[in-house]
Amino acid sequence: MNTKDLANKKVWTSRSTKNDPDAVKKVGRIHAFVFHPSKAQLVGFLVKRPDIALMFHREDMFVAFNGFDLLQDEGGSQVIVVREDPQAHGRGAMKALGLNLDNCVIWIGLPAMTPSGQSLGMVDGVEFDPKTGRVVSVEVSQGATANTLLGRRRIPGRLMLGFRRGMGTQLLLADDDDDPESLGAVIVNEQALDLPVEGGVAEKAGAATAVATDKAKKTYRKVANTVSEKVTPKAKEASVIAGDAVQKGVYATGRQIARSQGMFGRFKDEFKAAMNGDSANNNGGSDSGKGKTDE
Repeated sequence: MNTKDLANKKVWTSRSTKNDPDAVKKVGRIHAFVFHPSKAQLVGFLVKRPDIALMFHREDMFVAFNGFDLLQDEGGSQVIVVREDPQAHGRGAMKALGLNLDNCVIWIGLPAMTPSGQSLGMVDGVEFDPKTGRVVSVEVSQGATANTLLGRRRIPGRLMLGFRRGMGTQLLLADDDDDPESLGAVIVNEQALDLPVEGGVAEKAGAATAVATDKAKKTYRKVANTVSEKVTPKAKEASVIAGDAVQKGVYATGRQIARSQGMFGRFKDEFKAAMNGDSANNNGGSDSGKGKTDE
């Protein structure tokens, strides 16, 4: 399960009777998730109950991570139904877990930091095993703008080291702001710094570029195959015609230069022979003689 999927869901308690075994009573809504004082484990959640007569405040109800069922109401929405077991909620649940609620921690909103003090952002959501409460992964947020640009980082549970005081954000109002007991953070292994971020504009742009590149390559191959099958013979023919025209142009230009400058006469004869693929004598000697006259 993920804390994001459960946040603010309605919570009901079973009030089964002999005449109505499925009877339930609304308690309130989930508003906070409670974690072990030092381990990477969800121990339960707090349910905000409505005040009595809108005036008298009522304490939150604690529900253990394994003390509820996730059901659907008549409208198809998911709701939390607390079990009738005395160890499912309240003091009975804390006693069964062997914990004191005052020592537990609310991870959501705390900074995720390495032991050396490097911050990876704020804990935004936690995926956990509903049977054991063990943390499976933690989603770290860097703020709305940063998330849009850079994306989010998901840290596997094996890298989560638990809550630690003495570093992080201010938790208590203390006379001395430097009091280490007033600070707290969720500590993660240094390896988390090497984890990639996901879902940001940069990643999407990279994916789009990869798709565009792949499409370009496919288009190129398709065009290349078409050229190879249909265009190439025509292209070769056009190339030959163009090449002949260029050769004739070069030769004509050479003749004009040769007429004005005698030093190019010999070059002209050799160039002409090369263009024709044989010696100047193959033209019956007339061009050769004419060449000498042009000189």
